[in-house]
Amino acid sequence: MPEDTWQSIDIIKNKEGEPHVLQQKVEVYGGEHGESTGYTKPTVQHRLVPLTELTKS
Repeated sequence: MPEDTWQSIDIIKNKEGEPHVLQQKVEVYGGEHGESTGYTKPTVQHRLVPLTELTKS
C-alpha cells in the first residue's frame, strides 16, 4: 500500500503579501509492490501552507 506525503511545488503570496507554499499530495511506493524504490505518483489534491509553519524552529 502506498504512503501519502506532500511535495512542495511553488511559493505563492496571498492578497496580503504573505508567502505560502503550494503543495501537491503524492503517493510513495516502495520496492515490495513491484515498483522501483521511492517511486512517486502525483494526485490531484493541493494545499496552501503558510511558509512560517514550514520554517518554524
